[in-house]
Amino acid sequence: MEPTKREIQKSGKKKWEVDFGIDENGVRRRPYFATEADADAAIDNYEKDLKKGGEFWARMSTPARKEAVSVLEEIKAANMTPRQVWEDHKRWKKDNQQTTTTPMPYEDVVAEFRKRKLAVGKTEEYVNEVADLFKKFGMGREKQPIHEILAADLEAWIKTQEDKAHKPWGLSTKRTNQGRFSSLWEVAIAKGWCSLNIVDRLEPVGKIGVTVEIYPNETTLNLMAAVMSNNATKQIIAPMALGFFGCMRPEEAQHEKFGWQFINLKNGLVKVTAEVAKTGDERTIRLQPVAVQWLHRAKELGNPLPPVNERRLVDQCCELIGLQNWIRDGMRKNCATHLRAVYRNDYDVVKDCGNSIRVLLKHYAALHVPDDVSLEHWKITPEKVNAYLRTKEWKKVVETAAKAAFEKAEAEKKVEVTASAEAQPKP
Repeated sequence: MEPTKREIQKSGKKKWEVDFGIDENGVRRRPYFATEADADAAIDNYEKDLKKGGEFWARMSTPARKEAVSVLEEIKAANMTPRQVWEDHKRWKKDNQQTTTTPMPYEDVVAEFRKRKLAVGKTEEYVNEVADLFKKFGMGREKQPIHEILAADLEAWIKTQEDKAHKPWGLSTKRTNQGRFSSLWEVAIAKGWCSLNIVDRLEPVGKIGVTVEIYPNETTLNLMAAVMSNNATKQIIAPMALGFFGCMRPEEAQHEKFGWQFINLKNGLVKVTAEVAKTGDERTIRLQPVAVQWLHRAKELGNPLPPVNERRLVDQCCELIGLQNWIRDGMRKNCATHLRAVYRNDYDVVKDCGNSIRVLLKHYAALHVPDDVSLEHWKITPEKVNAYLRTKEWKKVVETAAKAAFEKAEAEKKVEVTASAEAQPKP
């Protein structure tokens, strides 16, 4: 529409009002002027703007024009055109468009994940471990709606992550944690808080070769000696014995619904219920005599089951003997391997372990551990460990580990000092 003017009364005085129509914000612009000449001048300026920039520009308010000019200057400084920016935006929107019922902050999605996993029987230790991973990624974006987080954000963060040895995540760790993040986004999708699982846009980690290894009997002896070396670590005798000599998975011994009531020391049996078993494979483990001896000792010392602070105390034992390579589920792998020499029937081994015969034969039988080596494993009794703690060999193990730890610390300190000196400005 064309601007129109009319004579009005304002506070008892004659004024001239100009109707410019509705602006870009949907507001009708009707300023008034003291004289008809001023009103005509405003209409002339509007018509000039209309010729220069078109109706859209002419109807823009002054603040909106200033903001548009500022953005255009930034676009020009970036050596781009408004058309390029617009086309990039359309491509980005197409690639990342999400539909949501309710925008939900990232931290609230993590809270929902915890609640759901605990409700289906996942251990609190496992859920806390995964939630801590999510919180590390979420630092600084706790309040950001999850549907606004891009795959590129997660990918960039993963590239910066390191393990305890300050090395980039290995393929196995990367695959595991990408799977965990995928589970988080699946929760958000199920609740209608986003429609895309950004993990699907990350490069998937392919098949990883399995490294089949167990601890030598010497390492098993040193670990149990480290456990028996002080009153604090003696509190994890039970889970260590259940792993090394009872074939229990770590998450089973740590399960909140597992305890001493499921251990029958008189008959040498451990009941693993379906809700405790990792794969729902309810079973009764037949304990070897050495396992019964260790568990008697643990019960006398008041070991809690499920254990308390087990990971910290295990790390303390590893540090004491200088054990760098902690084999995932290593205690159970040792037990399964050496049980073959006791039962001489893989089916009996499977009944205690609760895994498939295929996995057992592939991962343990292929090691071809001599029977005499396996039978020595079942002789690592509390009495043997107590006697070992009084030997020169044990003292040498501890001294060697302490020396290696000191030298490593000194080397790291030297690297830090050198880096700090190089970072100082030169005169």
